[in-house]
Amino acid sequence: MSLRILHTADNHIGIPFARYPDGVRERLLEERFAALERIVATANERRAHFLVVAGDLFDKQAVPKAMVERTVSILARFDGEQVLVLAGNHDYHEGGDNKLWRWFREAAEGSCVLALSEPGTTRFSCDEVEVHFHACPCPSKHGEEHRIGWVADLEKTAGVLHIGLAHGNVEGLGLDAEQRYFNMTEQDLRAAGVHTWLLGHIHVPAPAVGTVGMPLFFMPGIHSPDSVKCSHPGHAWWLELDADGSCRHELLSTGALRFVRLKRELLDAGGIAALGAECARLDAANTLLDLQLGGRLKEVELAELRQRLDALKPAFLHLSCELDIAAVLDATAIAAKFPEGTLPHELLHALLDDAAHPGDAHDALEIIESLQRA
Repeated sequence: MSLRILHTADNHIGIPFARYPDGVRERLLEERFAALERIVATANERRAHFLVVAGDLFDKQAVPKAMVERTVSILARFDGEQVLVLAGNHDYHEGGDNKLWRWFREAAEGSCVLALSEPGTTRFSCDEVEVHFHACPCPSKHGEEHRIGWVADLEKTAGVLHIGLAHGNVEGLGLDAEQRYFNMTEQDLRAAGVHTWLLGHIHVPAPAVGTVGMPLFFMPGIHSPDSVKCSHPGHAWWLELDADGSCRHELLSTGALRFVRLKRELLDAGGIAALGAECARLDAANTLLDLQLGGRLKEVELAELRQRLDALKPAFLHLSCELDIAAVLDATAIAAKFPEGTLPHELLHALLDDAAHPGDAHDALEIIESLQRA
C-alpha cells in the first residue's frame, strides 16, 4: 500500500494587502481561504491519508482569533488520518504561552488537526504502512542555524517511512546570503537519514516537474499568488510514498488569481494593438495586471493608448499602469507647443529636417522645456 499525502506550505493567511482598494483587498484576503478550501477538497477527493502544512500557514503572529478559528475549521474538513501543521518562520513558536498557537489548539481540539510547534516525532500506521513524521518547527522569525540536526541522531526503525518536516531556505534554491532563514544544505538534509523532506519557505515549487525516484525534498511553493513576484498559479504536491523508497508525485495548481506584470516598449500604433491583444488573452476578472510601459509615441497614439487603458481597467480585478512614454516630435507637436515664427519653432523644425541626426530635435526640446521650467 502507498501512503498518500497532500503537501502545502506558505499559505500566509492574513496578508494585509494594504496597498489595494477595499474591494480588491477583500477578494485577495478571501482567496487565501478559498485556495486552502480547494486543497482540502482535493485531498478528500484523492483520499489522502495526511494533509501536511509545512510552515507559514499564517502570515504573522498577530492574526485575529477569528481568522485562526476559520482556518482551523477549513482544515478540520479533511477526511483522512491527520492534518499536520508545522510552525514556520512567520507563524513561529518561541515557546511558552504563544497566543497564536494557543488559539489554534483550542480551535482544533477534538478535530483531526494537529499543531507541530515543538520538535519531535509523531507516529502513525495507515493501511499497513507505518510512518514517522519528524517535525522541525521554527522558534523565531530569523535563525542563523537550521533546526533539523537532531533528526540525524534518531534511530530509524526499518520498514517504516521516515519523513522530515521543516521550514527554511535550501542553499542553492533560495537566496539567504545573510544566513537568516534557517538555511539547510542538501548535505544537511541527506544526513538526517529520512526517506524525504516536506519543506516550506521558498515560494517556488521544487523539485522540477518530471523528476523521478524519491527526491531529497519537496517544496510546494505558495498555494496562491500574493504579488507580481509570484509568476506561477500557486501549487501543492500530491505524493504517493512506498516504504521501499518508491515515490510518485504530481504538482497541483491550487490558486485562482494571477498577478501579471507586463513591461513593454511602445513605438507605434502596432505596438499598442499588440499590447491590447496580449491583455485580451488574460483572464481579466481574476488577474491583477501591472503595466510598465515605456517608449515613444505620437500625441494621437498616446491618446489612443490612454483610451485603451481606460477601457481595460473595469475588466480586470485590478489594473495599475506606469507610463514613461515620450512624445514623438513632429510638425504637429511643435505647432502645439510653440507659435510659428518663434525661435523654438524654427529651431526645432530645422533639427527635425536633419535626417542624419534624428535625436537632436528631441534633445533640443528637452533643453528648451527645462529652461522654461527654470
